[in-house]
Order: sequence, then structure tokens, then C-alpha cells
Amino acid sequence: MKIILADQQTLVRSGIRCLMQTIPGVKVLAETDDGQELLKLVARHRPDIVVTDIALSGISGLDCTEQIGRHYPATAVLILSDQTTTPSVRAALKAGVAGFLAKDAQPQELELALNATARGQSYFSPNVSRSALEQRRLQRGEDRPKLTVRQRQVMEFLASGSTTKEIAGIMGVGIKTVETHRARAMETLRLKTANALIHYAIRHGFDGSGSSASTNVRSA
Repeated sequence: MKIILADQQTLVRSGIRCLMQTIPGVKVLAETDDGQELLKLVARHRPDIVVTDIALSGISGLDCTEQIGRHYPATAVLILSDQTTTPSVRAALKAGVAGFLAKDAQPQELELALNATARGQSYFSPNVSRSALEQRRLQRGEDRPKLTVRQRQVMEFLASGSTTKEIAGIMGVGIKTVETHRARAMETLRLKTANALIHYAIRHGFDGSGSSASTNVRSA
């Protein structure tokens, strides 16, 4: 679990890093207090997770989150902040964060949040408002790029670990047809690689449990 840490406060950042280093499987690659530097570090190291506060020098943590989601979709962003008001959390969700951890959380929550984020799941501190979580559910329906039924089916099978050949067999189509659906989904989502598409599918709930993958897969 490769991580980059960003926080304006040096002492706080040092404490968080020390805590992270006690978590099995976690490696902190770099740390910074500056948003512009954070983006440079992400470009250089391509971490699995960025843990950042909302407030950073230069570019804010939320602006960084938007840019990371646009250019490095395989990197998840976990907000660690004391700004836990509903407007702040809603802004974070709109920016595309994978989770939101309050700075007054118990230390063991950090491990829970990191492990959940690494699995492509979401983690929110208990004191994050329900209205903010509802905002995310509404946002997923409104903001997700429009994919065809076939493209969604392919993404669900990819997220479940199926190969292109296996997907073709299940759907009753040729391998090239599957590759075409995959390429068009990548174009719609503005993703550059097949691995980025798989990460996107996992992070956004294309886990193969939906009815589109399990039924009517041989329909036109």
C-alpha cells in the first residue's frame, strides 16, 4: 500500500506518518505541505493512496483530488481533516474522494480507512453527516458518465477478475467485440489504460453483482 501524505502542519504530519508506519503493508513514499508539490509527487510515484488535508499551501486538497482523479484514476484520495462540516464533506465528495476521516478519530480508524480505500471501498468517520453520504449516492447517479449496457457488463466482468476471453464466452460474442466495448468505455471515461479501467470499475462498484452482468448477457 504505497501512500503519499499531505498536511500543512509539520508536527501533525510527522505524527500521522509515524502512525502509518506501524500499519502492516503500508509504505509512505513521500510527504508535503504544498498542493502543487503533491501533484508532482503523485506524477512521480503513482501511489495507491493519497492521504491529504483539505487545507494545503497553494492548491487545496480538494483541487488536488479533482486533478488526481482526472489524470491518475488508479490513485485513491483519502481526506484526513478537522473540517467535518456538511458543506466541507459535500465538497470533498464532489471532488471525488474515496473516503473522509476526521482528525479527532481514534488511531485504529486510520488503519480501517486505509484498508477499505485499498480495497476500492469507501470509509467515512462516524461523525460525517448522513446528508453528505446521501449527497454522494445522488452524485453517483447524476455525474457518472453514460455507458451502454454492454460497456457496463464488460466493466462488471473485468472488476470480477474475468479475462477478455472469458467475458467473450459468457456474453456470447467475439473477443474483438469485447475489446471494442472496453475501448469505448475507456474513451467515455477518459482513461488511458486497461488497468486504469479495471481500477475505476472496482472503485465505482462495478463488481459483477448487478443484474446487467448476470442476466440477459446474450441480448443484442
